[in-house]
Amino acid sequence: MIYKNRLGKCIWSWKALCVKYCLCFLLLSIVLNICSYGQIGFRVTATAKQMLTSVCQTNNVKLVFLCQGSLWYVDFSQIAPQIIQLSNVVSPYLPVISSDGKWVTYQTGIDAEGPYSGTNVGKVWISELSVDGTPAQIADTGYVPRFAQNTSVDTPEIIYSTSVACPQQICYSAGQTLVKKIVNKSPQTTQTIFAAGSYYGGLSWDNRYLITGWPAGPNAFMLDLQNIQAGPHGVHSMRVKKNVTNVDTFVTIGACNISRSASRIFTNTMLYYDFSSAAITAAGCYHPLLGTWGEHERLFLSRYDSEDLQVFGMPSDRPLVSIAQANGLGEAVGKEWNNPEWSNHPYFATASLMIDRLWLKNGSYDHTYNSELLYLVDLKDSVFVRLIESTDTSSASTVDFGNPFIWVEVPAGFQEDSTWLNKTIWEKAGLGITNYNIGRNLSSNKIGNYFKENYVTITLYSLVGRKIATMRQNGPFDFAQEKLFGKLHSGVYAIQINVGGMREIISRYVIE
Repeated sequence: MIYKNRLGKCIWSWKALCVKYCLCFLLLSIVLNICSYGQIGFRVTATAKQMLTSVCQTNNVKLVFLCQGSLWYVDFSQIAPQIIQLSNVVSPYLPVISSDGKWVTYQTGIDAEGPYSGTNVGKVWISELSVDGTPAQIADTGYVPRFAQNTSVDTPEIIYSTSVACPQQICYSAGQTLVKKIVNKSPQTTQTIFAAGSYYGGLSWDNRYLITGWPAGPNAFMLDLQNIQAGPHGVHSMRVKKNVTNVDTFVTIGACNISRSASRIFTNTMLYYDFSSAAITAAGCYHPLLGTWGEHERLFLSRYDSEDLQVFGMPSDRPLVSIAQANGLGEAVGKEWNNPEWSNHPYFATASLMIDRLWLKNGSYDHTYNSELLYLVDLKDSVFVRLIESTDTSSASTVDFGNPFIWVEVPAGFQEDSTWLNKTIWEKAGLGITNYNIGRNLSSNKIGNYFKENYVTITLYSLVGRKIATMRQNGPFDFAQEKLFGKLHSGVYAIQINVGGMREIISRYVIE
């Protein structure tokens, strides 16, 4: 309230003065905040409302990422989400948020997930996910920490590897994969998950599958802890067709930046990107569904048997200019994914988008490569939401986002869709093994009546053409049916029955 004294001059009441100076302080804070953002060169682009009403169905979403040597944090439950620096965290790498959203673990010492031959040693830390959190060291020799997913509240468990050595360029064969339970920020007794190698990508929800991969690694690998004797299984072996004969074959493509599944149902799956389709072309083959793609241009969700379940391109942000049309003024001439990571929630992941810009300097052309945008990736519905973007895209920019991780609240009573990853890209596209000339459908309760002859071989295939099993003649067909197919899940398969004399019967085999 404003009063007038006897001379007619305005004077301020103490309440008015308080409001006046509080408003000034608020405006000053906003100005300083804007100046701070201008100095760091990036800003939040998503809102709490966007998270709540679009993809996540909740605004209880948290993000951590690296930039300019620091760890940054955004809480999207705020009306106006702010970028906060975790000032007590020094020289972090590979941060991950715990399943309850309260903690962050990270590595210091070196930015490596194999191969590395220097003298620095990686260390593992944990801290509260808050600006005033105080880090506590978990391991003095540890690499690529990841939280165990299915743990009790307030007792997080951190999984990490003890080596980044790569004997004969195989990184999973050195060191061990360990886990420590944390009670009141204090590490408890070390437990061994796998004693015969280092796995960098985390552990599945059901604690069954370890995954790994590394920069320039030959593949993405998955280890079934219930079948250790089988060894690590290469996941990125793609079904393609030969150019001349159109016959199906398989080509293995190198993959890296892998992360474990967050699915409660489809636990034998993983997220990663690869080194392009060049290996397919070099083998004289083509991919009839995906065509061709460049290095790190696609994200893959694949499972233990090497089948691709989801494939994601790149968002349309930062339209590209061809190098031939660029003037060297910083035009974006290329882009690719960087550091994808599956979140704690089955349906969501995050990744940054690296931009290749062309600059003309002193009569010659030069490139800069910075990750300028961070995205939430809706894995279920193939939607991208831009979370953070660079405001400095100059040739001298130091904005380069790295190792993002997003945490999305999983509501009480959450029921994961039991069908969202139950089909391969081939089955979704309506493509079966068309080159096999499949005939009639056969159900499991009718096939015996349809085929009573003795047989030479019976071979079962998935509908994407992958051989499941072959059985040679060993009695009546009904016996073979029970022994070969008795343990299969319900679904549609292809069956090839050879009865001798070049006679074959190929049909769809339906287990009801």
